[in-house]
Amino acid sequence: MCSRVWFVTDRRIHQEYPQVQILRALKQRCAEDDVEFRYLLMDQIVLTITDGQLGLRVEQEMVTSYPQVAVVRVPTPWVQSDSDITVLRHLEKMGCRLVNRPQAILNCVNKFWTFQELAGHGVPLPDTYSYGGHDNFRKMIDEAEPLGYPVVVKNARGHRGKAVFLARDKHHLSDLSHLIRHEAPYLFQEYVRESHGRDVRVVLVGGRVIGSMLRCSTDGRMQSNCSLGGVGMMCPLSEQGKQLAVQVSNILGMDICGIDLLQLNDGSFVVCEANANVGFIAFDQACGLDVAGIIADYALSLLPSRLLTRKMSLLSVVSSASETSSEPEVCPIPCPPGSTNAGLPEAVCTMSVGSTSSESDPELVEVPALSRSSQPALPPETSTYNINSLLANEIKLLTE
Repeated sequence: MCSRVWFVTDRRIHQEYPQVQILRALKQRCAEDDVEFRYLLMDQIVLTITDGQLGLRVEQEMVTSYPQVAVVRVPTPWVQSDSDITVLRHLEKMGCRLVNRPQAILNCVNKFWTFQELAGHGVPLPDTYSYGGHDNFRKMIDEAEPLGYPVVVKNARGHRGKAVFLARDKHHLSDLSHLIRHEAPYLFQEYVRESHGRDVRVVLVGGRVIGSMLRCSTDGRMQSNCSLGGVGMMCPLSEQGKQLAVQVSNILGMDICGIDLLQLNDGSFVVCEANANVGFIAFDQACGLDVAGIIADYALSLLPSRLLTRKMSLLSVVSSASETSSEPEVCPIPCPPGSTNAGLPEAVCTMSVGSTSSESDPELVEVPALSRSSQPALPPETSTYNINSLLANEIKLLTE
């Protein structure tokens, strides 16, 4: 069976850096591996149900060869269930493995929906209030008082740090109610003072952390987004931070995502936001990575032929291990490197406010690892795991 990969995106964002780079990487990888590739915009696809069967038409022609895997990039703030998600559901129902899946995208469309999914799983979150309807903002001025002041106010569908405010007091919050747009609800969130103007962007692909970047505001504002003039700096992340990012990614069901973490004074983290359509122009430059290439490699690894090869390889390893020893092979887990001070480097505090306001050219500064000795204890050096059990679990995941 011929392997096929599609890249599906939206006309409104198809010329932006992430989409251009993913298209480049997928074309290159598919050509090298003899995989059939097709690039489509959402508005080119017509959904059909004929003779009781799902189908697709593109440019007035019936599609006869469907993809096994499709990489999806849609503008999260504007995603509509009746249009964009309908197309993605159709592809998924036809047996296509989407990256990301429709439900994972929906989990991140609305910031409060994201927190609803994460709640109850032991994920550290800032206290957050929201409301139903579009006309209850003024009512929330009184309802949100237990959060204290200052209080963070965010549009539930905002992105790139836009429509985010820090209300100093009740009067300021009342003034904001006359200025904001009410097409989407807002959420009211506990202010994490010690992380003002900085956060850690963690990018994950396939449930694995590929890198992390400290983002810092250069003009005193609360938001640290590079698209608003913040600067991005590569920063090794503590084990606790990595585990938290992976946990959030798994709960939300995302293949590709960006998790934004806020660091507390004791070195621990709380989750700020999760992004299913993560931008990575500043991340590529800060971390020296090719995120698009990593995404392309991951997408091709999901092809049925690749999964079968991987299963057979794992089965061979398990078989060899069982033949050579009756005792389970035990391997030590290496200890992580020693912790370091996670305080904000002086270089960050003295950055020039004249840095670029575009995410395409962030100022890059290398900083120490974000880890502290006060973080939860990591597994001792003597901790072990059973390699046969590990392989068996991997095979189980592949067959699900």
